[in-house]
Amino acid sequence: MKQYRDSRGWRYQVMAGIGGYAFKGRYLKPRTLSWKCMTQLPWRNTKAEAQADLDAYAAKKGWEEIE
Repeated sequence: MKQYRDSRGWRYQVMAGIGGYAFKGRYLKPRTLSWKCMTQLPWRNTKAEAQADLDAYAAKKGWEEIE
């Protein structure tokens, strides 16, 4: 699973929606427990499509990839 981190320390990754049939980028703020949907990215039918969206957005924003 590929994750990114921005300059604020927010983490980003692709996750499935309810039912597991749609995928979207989500973010987690520091010191919180709940991942939230990124409104900037659309829901996709495959994890690969959602990952491509997140990869492109992360490159545009200059986020670092983390393990």
